[in-house]
Amino acid sequence: MDTKLYTIILAAGEGKRMKSDIPKVFHPIGGLPMIEYILRRAIDLPSDKVIVVVGIGKEIIMDYVAKRYEDAIFVHQDKQLGTADAVRSASQELSELEGDVLILNGDVPLIKHVLIKDFYEQYKASKASLGFITSTLDNPEGYGRVIKKAGKFKIVEENDADDKVKKVKEINAGIYLASCKLLLKALERVKPSEVTGEYYLTDIISILQSMKKKVMNYHTDDADQVLGVNNRKALAHSESILNQRKLNRLMASGVTIFDPGTTYIEQDVVIGKDSIVYPNSFLMNGTKIGKRCIIWNGTIIKDSKINDGVEIKPYSVIEQSIVGKDAIVGPFARLRPETVLDENVRIGNFVEVKKSSIGKGSKVNHLSYIGDATIGSRVNVGAGTITCNYDGFRKNPTVIEDEAFIGSDTALVAPVRVGRGAIIGAASAITKDVPPGALGIERSEQRTIEGYAMKRKSKLGGR
Repeated sequence: MDTKLYTIILAAGEGKRMKSDIPKVFHPIGGLPMIEYILRRAIDLPSDKVIVVVGIGKEIIMDYVAKRYEDAIFVHQDKQLGTADAVRSASQELSELEGDVLILNGDVPLIKHVLIKDFYEQYKASKASLGFITSTLDNPEGYGRVIKKAGKFKIVEENDADDKVKKVKEINAGIYLASCKLLLKALERVKPSEVTGEYYLTDIISILQSMKKKVMNYHTDDADQVLGVNNRKALAHSESILNQRKLNRLMASGVTIFDPGTTYIEQDVVIGKDSIVYPNSFLMNGTKIGKRCIIWNGTIIKDSKINDGVEIKPYSVIEQSIVGKDAIVGPFARLRPETVLDENVRIGNFVEVKKSSIGKGSKVNHLSYIGDATIGSRVNVGAGTITCNYDGFRKNPTVIEDEAFIGSDTALVAPVRVGRGAIIGAASAITKDVPPGALGIERSEQRTIEGYAMKRKSKLGGR
C-alpha cells in the first residue's frame, strides 16, 4: 500500500436493544468479544494507526484492546450524538495525517479480510475521495437505505425514512474509506438530524458530492459479512454463521465433523487432521487438539492441549489441562485446571482429577477423586479411591510412586506418600507413608452378630 491507511473503529455505542449492562461490542461471539474481529481486520490490512472510539463501558474495552494491540489509540465520545460525532471525536488524531481513513463499526464481526482488502483496492483504483459498502437484504429494517439517482448517492436512515424509502432493499453497511483531509472537511459540515438530533456519518456522502468529489459504491452480494449485531437475535444469527465458517475450515483441513448442526467450536481452536468430532461437543478457545483424536458426543473442552491419538469419551469435561498421547478419558470424567496426563493414561467413568499429574500408562478407571497428587507410571488406582487433600486449612499433596497398586475404596489422607511398587489394601484409610514394596492396610476388625436381623425386626413389630 503506497499511501498511509488509518483505521477508526467505532465502539462507543451502548446497544440499548441488547438489554445488557455489557458494552455492545464486548458481547462474545465465537468465544471472543465482537470488537476482537474488527481489531484483527484492522491489523491484517495492515493499518498504520488504529483509533478506537469509546464511550459506554470504555474501561473494559480499553483494557481488552490495549492488551492485544498496545499501539491502539483511544478517543472518547462523551455523549451519544451519532456516528458522525463519534468519528469527529478522532479529528485531533487525524488532523496532521496524510492518507486514507477506513471506518469500521465494532459490531460487524462477520466481515472478512478479503472483502476489506478488495474494497480498499477498488477504492484506490477508482481515485475516489470516498468509498462506502452496500449490500441487499430481503428485510432491511433498521438499516439506512441507499438511494441512487443520476449517478449520485444518498443514504436515508431508518428513522428518517418514509414508507417509499423503507421499501428500498439496498442498505448502507456503515463501512467507509475516505481521504483523511476531505473527511475532516465533510465532518465540519454535518448537521444534526431534524428527527433524532443525531449527527449521521452518512451525510458525508452528499456533502462530498456537493463539493464535486468522486464517491464510489462497493456492493457485496454476501450480506452476512456486513450485518450489524444490534440485539440478541442478531447475535445468535451471527454466532451460527461464524461457527459454520469454523467447521467448514476444519473439515477442509481434514477433520471429520459428524453433525455440523450440533457441534460448536470456537474460533481459535486448533484440531489436527484425521481427528473426529461427534455431535453436541463444545470446544472452546485456548484448546489445541492433535491428530487422530476422537472427541465423542457431549464433550466440553476449554483451554486445554489434547495430544495425538487421544480418545475423549462421551460427556467428559476438560479445562486447562494437558492430555498426553494415546490417552483415554471418560465417559463422564472431569479434568479440572492444572491436570497433566502422560502418554497412555486411562481416566475412566466418573473420575475427577484436579491439579494433579498422572504418569505414563497409569489408570484411574472408576469413581475416584484425585486432587493435588503426583502419580507415577504404571500405577493402578482402584474404584472409589479418594485423595483427601484438604485438612480444613490448606491443600496437601499426595505422592504415589511408579507401579504402586491402590485397592478399591481407599482414602489417602494427605500429606502422604506411597512408595514404588507398594500395595494398598482395599477399604483402607492411609494416614502414614507406605515404603516401597510394602503392603499398607488399615481396617477395623469385622464383627458378626448372629440373629441380629431377626431380633431387630421383632422389635419393630414385624415391619
